[in-house]
Amino acid sequence: MRLKFSKGFTEPVEIDYIHRRAEFQIIIDPKYQGHGYAVIATRLAMDYAFSVLNMHKLYLVVDKKNEKAIHIYKKVGFSVEGELKDEFFIDGSYHNAIRMCIFQQQYLEMK
Repeated sequence: MRLKFSKGFTEPVEIDYIHRRAEFQIIIDPKYQGHGYAVIATRLAMDYAFSVLNMHKLYLVVDKKNEKAIHIYKKVGFSVEGELKDEFFIDGSYHNAIRMCIFQQQYLEMK
């Protein structure tokens, strides 16, 4: 299920029904970043993953230098799970990434 809105989209990808986990991704149009849309969209995606899909774990991979995104993910309950070396190739160089996750039980306790 892709939640598309005029300012971007979010969706669970790599859904694994056996292990009950999914990867989360979000894209916000740069001209709408910094207006709180990412927090709202992330919370909606979390609710869908945990309440509708009944996932045990929702995870994401984010560029280690993307401090704004990492701040948002921590704000809504994600925690750092590990670091991935040379995960992204952007503008001619490799970048490390952070893998973050949240578990269904954590999410339900925050609701």
